[in-house]
Amino acid sequence: MGHLTEDRTPDGPRLGGAAAFAGLVAHRFGVPAAILTAVDAAFPYLEALDGITLDRIRSRNRTRFRNRYRSHGSRQQTIESRAAVIPQSEIRRAVAGLPPGSAVLYAPVADELGGTGALPRPRGPGALAGAAPQGLIRRWDAAGRVSTHWSALALGRLAGLDFLSLSETEFPEGGGLDAPLVAVTRGRHGAVLRRAGLPATEIPPVPGIEVDPTGAGDVFAAALFIGLWAGAPAEDATRLAAAAAAISVESPGTEGVPTLEEANARLSAFSA
Repeated sequence: MGHLTEDRTPDGPRLGGAAAFAGLVAHRFGVPAAILTAVDAAFPYLEALDGITLDRIRSRNRTRFRNRYRSHGSRQQTIESRAAVIPQSEIRRAVAGLPPGSAVLYAPVADELGGTGALPRPRGPGALAGAAPQGLIRRWDAAGRVSTHWSALALGRLAGLDFLSLSETEFPEGGGLDAPLVAVTRGRHGAVLRRAGLPATEIPPVPGIEVDPTGAGDVFAAALFIGLWAGAPAEDATRLAAAAAAISVESPGTEGVPTLEEANARLSAFSA
């Protein structure tokens, strides 16, 4: 769940948004996928999501970002417009309508998930709920320059989820995240798994030739989430997620989202 976006790049506009990357990971990993989003009627990138069920909230605008990457890898992000907020009633409707044992990944990019309470969970044995919470903690000034700000409201919305994935620059000072599993990505330095009652586990990066880092964290989060939902040990799921993210940066935008077979092959080659 989250906004599909139009990302402005030096090579022209293209599809973006954590929900797009996550939905494509699920689809290319062979998992039936649906996206709840809000976009305008003329949004031109939907063909790239063929095979994924789209549940669209009407919006006059679309969410547009402009990303500028610095030489050391950090990103300056500007939001130019935002689609409608996804109403809390629609979120609850979508979750309630899922088959028992489903998985929901909340993937906001611009504080678009309506409501103030904890995000709902799917029902039934084996059900899983997680978030890549970047959009819950983004704020922007009058010029659209995006920054990160944690609040009690954002922490409360994540309460009760099974899984969180966020970058080390987004991790809140002093902690406060109490999900059973929290994955903290560190870019070229891999990731760290934090689990209640266990020591933190470092997962090494999988090499990739970087062309475009946009969406790598979203690919990582989705691949890890799917692995956990399928019952894989957390370390194994994280290593596969690192391989998927490494492949994703080698092509622009969503073009680099790999299949499950490609991710497994990259992991096998790296581990050999």
